[in-house]
Amino acid sequence: MSVIVNDNMPIELALRLLWREATREGIIAKSQENRYFTTKTSNVHETRKKFAKTKRRRRSHTRKLKSKAG
Repeated sequence: MSVIVNDNMPIELALRLLWREATREGIIAKSQENRYFTTKTSNVHETRKKFAKTKRRRRSHTRKLKSKAG
């Protein structure tokens, strides 16, 4: 990862460029994964939670469509 910064560039802009580069390469997400120990059950829980959220949204959407049609 590298960011080229000029002498006359504001520090806020340089930090923004650095943050963008780190996000693009996934360095922040990788460090979060390495920092916290997660068990297999917590990963399963997160996956189920994600699918449950999708399922809820789909069901509410179909209910809204049915109420509009009727």
